[in-house]
Amino acid sequence: MKHTNDAFDHQPHDFDHLQVIHVAGTKGKGSTSALTQSILHHYPLDRPLRTGLFTSPHLVAVRERIRINGKPISEEMFAKYSEDIWTRLEDTKDQYIPLGQDSTTADHTKMALQDQRAHPDKPVYFRYLTLLALHAFVQEKVDVAILEVGVGGEYDSTNIIENPVVCGITALGLDHVNVLGNTISEIAWHKSGIIKQNRPVICFEQPPEAMEVIKQRAKDKNAPLEIIYPSQVADLKGIDIGLAGIHQCYNALTAVALSKKWLEECYGLDFDRRSSVPEGFHEGLKKVIWPGRGQMLAIGDTKYASKMPNNKDITWYLDGAHTMESLGVCTEWFKDVAMKNDSSNGVSRILIFNCTNGRDGPLLLGNLSRLQKASNAFDHVVFTSNVTYHEGYATDNTNNAIPTTDTLSTQKALADTWCAQVPGFDKKNTHVVASIEEAVDWTLDHSLHSPHKSIQVLTTGSLILVGNTLTVLGMPPQ
Repeated sequence: MKHTNDAFDHQPHDFDHLQVIHVAGTKGKGSTSALTQSILHHYPLDRPLRTGLFTSPHLVAVRERIRINGKPISEEMFAKYSEDIWTRLEDTKDQYIPLGQDSTTADHTKMALQDQRAHPDKPVYFRYLTLLALHAFVQEKVDVAILEVGVGGEYDSTNIIENPVVCGITALGLDHVNVLGNTISEIAWHKSGIIKQNRPVICFEQPPEAMEVIKQRAKDKNAPLEIIYPSQVADLKGIDIGLAGIHQCYNALTAVALSKKWLEECYGLDFDRRSSVPEGFHEGLKKVIWPGRGQMLAIGDTKYASKMPNNKDITWYLDGAHTMESLGVCTEWFKDVAMKNDSSNGVSRILIFNCTNGRDGPLLLGNLSRLQKASNAFDHVVFTSNVTYHEGYATDNTNNAIPTTDTLSTQKALADTWCAQVPGFDKKNTHVVASIEEAVDWTLDHSLHSPHKSIQVLTTGSLILVGNTLTVLGMPPQ
């Protein structure tokens, strides 16, 4: 992003005063960032801290990625700051050197592809949004900016930050292997690339081979390293956390440690070491809002409320889990909450699933197919593309990175995998649809033909799927 910042008169050191908390990881980095934001915003000081939060992906609207005090920035604010950046980039486009003419770049294939973009003189999508977020935080004079890494860390655009107050690394796993490597050690190297010279690091305990990489990188940077252990979850006993699941307790522990370190560094606070979770953190932990992760949504709260009988009980269970580990957690969460919400009239359970390209769909399905051995078995399974509507994507959710040519063949392959993993499952109850709107329509039609049953719909496998489902259901920006 160097040329982009030069063009816009922002240099990396300009962002130091944002008092940045930088968070990387495979699982839970977004939740940890949201928890940290909520803790700091609700912490009792002379005046509430003004917080900035940058996360990805969005669910319904792109401006969800940039939040002030926990709320997505307005359409007007997004448009204003985006126009600021675009205009300045246009004014300096003559300074752009096509990658194909840059003799220092060795990857000629990559050069050619990037120069074929519609606006090769502009930063790519995620880099543009990173710059937009930082510009917004500067203009809005936030007291603290919490930045979630997009992919990796070492080469992520958020790693433009040179002097964060504190860095955090959440649980690691095998994801984005085509970019970050096939081993947990390689992935740990990328994630720990956010560690900076002499700046403290909070890290959730990792597998031994990943932990060694992180320890070495912290040592190389003389960065004080604090490790959070799963056993510390006992410190949260009796404390309400606004996000469901044991994994969110682990994320909360990391967020507590990040918040402590930030307040110590920036406000000189000295916390009582006998109290693992300061009382001033409790409200923020309870009031955190992070949609699409363990979210429950009743039909009566959607745009379809008027189209269904008043007494119709349909509940969507939405979780953007997309790794083996996170889908395992999602499965346990669904088993728990679905059982609690089981009605005496009986339940019909539906799984709506997709995973984005590059992930091992059959492997991920394995976690969910194991539910068939429990009392929470699915009666129907719907495999859908991530396309939003019959006509295509919603504007904010258009995804040019995922080819659509083999969409249905992918879903049919997943359906075949499900039937192979669950012998005896009636193939007539396995459905393939071309859009999420069709998946929702099928679900509502099924519910009308099951008048005496409540309907539980688990939607998982991809945050894009969850976000587009919320869009179809008519939910506002989350």
